Amino acid sequence: LEFVSLVAKPISHSLRLFGNMYAGEMIFILIAIMFSGGLSVLALAGGGLQFVWAVFHILIITLQAFIFMVLTIVYLDMAHQHH
Repeated sequence: LEFVSLVAKPISHSLRLFGNMYAGEMIFILIAIMFSGGLSVLALAGGGLQFVWAVFHILIITLQAFIFMVLTIVYLDMAHQHH
């Protein structure tokens, strides 16, 4: 039973990281659709929002990947330790 728990944690973290990255990409698409109207003022605002979201997204995804990587290493180390 403990083996299932130790295997499920890294899988759970990888699926959550994938979901977070996928949601960030969907926000890019939604911003592009929302500001793809005919007015050039809205297009410029949409371009600015895309840039701000891109910087935020890159910082957050890098931080999440690092945290999930460290947690996976800790969990695998816990599974490998002999008591």
